[in-house]
Amino acid sequence: MDRRRFVAGAGGLLFSSGAGTFALAKSDKKLVMPSDACRPLVQQTPGPYLTADNPLRSDIREGLQGAILQLDIKVMEPIACAPAPGVVVDIWQCDAIGRYAGFVNANFDLNSLRMTGPGADYTSESFLRGRQVTDENGVARFTTIIPGWYVPRLPHIHARAVMPDLDWTAVSTQFYFPRDLENAVFETAPYASRGPNPIGPDRDIVLKGDSHALNALTLDVKKDGDGYKAAFDLSMG
Repeated sequence: MDRRRFVAGAGGLLFSSGAGTFALAKSDKKLVMPSDACRPLVQQTPGPYLTADNPLRSDIREGLQGAILQLDIKVMEPIACAPAPGVVVDIWQCDAIGRYAGFVNANFDLNSLRMTGPGADYTSESFLRGRQVTDENGVARFTTIIPGWYVPRLPHIHARAVMPDLDWTAVSTQFYFPRDLENAVFETAPYASRGPNPIGPDRDIVLKGDSHALNALTLDVKKDGDGYKAAFDLSMG
């Protein structure tokens, strides 16, 4: 694996284009006005920790400890407002103590939110990264953990969906968590060793206080046995 390093300013929304024709698959479903599930996705930067080589797997934990989260991402084709099978969905996130696999992580100052230099090197690791192809119901299912926090971000999970071999169709976003759930989880091991998250929506360097984006992208998380579960309808439009 090539050595990867966080570079300040490397984020930003990705918009790709390319020549060619995109043909919609035939469908016997009637065209309808979009439901909430098919409304345009609030897109956000894939960030500096995106890789092109996520493992094809559903359980992305690699034995790491944390509050278990069953995450179902249902991809919707927006024109017919129908589930989209065969879409490649990637997710990636930090672990309970704020580390990303696949990169030399970065350190930030809590007060200024400025990068202070390189952190730990996890370029040879692949934890909490995974890729699935949506099934006939348009669903990609992942087993992960609720991510921890790191400066200067709220806890979040990155997601990217793309039609196979059509990179210009890619949409990218991030999922957030209710603050009360976050606070409760961070009182438990292994999160508790770092204490509560000191970053709020106004200081998050991606959200920058955007309450609309935060509301649209906050997961509806429910208790599920010893862990949690959540589902999100992700429109390709």
